[in-house]
Amino acid sequence: MTPDSSATRASALLDEHRNSPGLMLALLGHEAMRRLRDAHTAHGLTPRQFHILGLLFDRGPLAQTALAAETDSAASVLVTLLNPLEADGLVARTRDPHDRRRHLVVLTDAGRQRLRAASAAQQEVEDELFRSLNHSRRLQLASLLALVRDDLTGGDEHCGTPASLDRKTP
Repeated sequence: MTPDSSATRASALLDEHRNSPGLMLALLGHEAMRRLRDAHTAHGLTPRQFHILGLLFDRGPLAQTALAAETDSAASVLVTLLNPLEADGLVARTRDPHDRRRHLVVLTDAGRQRLRAASAAQQEVEDELFRSLNHSRRLQLASLLALVRDDLTGGDEHCGTPASLDRKTP
């Protein structure tokens, strides 16, 4: 085998793997995570805190136990996420009037405003990530990704929660 044929084979192998769907998804996912994390942190939120504010916006006040289940977080981890949100006035914890043993987490007006700003920043990131796709292709991509996600997770909605986005990656 000549040095040229060995280099050609290695190049062909690298090209083949570079265009494999799994590797492309992993590499693009890494870049998307970095950009989304940056968009959220520019607004003083971690991606998990953004997710919490979004859940409260969509569903209204939630018991801490329900919020922990929805975010697939241990109660102690949830508290570490809620404390800075409460200190910044983005959420409030109140006693449940129907069950004084429970605490409800409520989104404040300041929390709504911060969520809107971070959501707009997230949309800008997504527009940049998918600028080469027209609307129809974006819908097709979303549908294909949902199909793969649902097949891997059996429809578990917790797959794709932003816990991994909070971790700093190089």
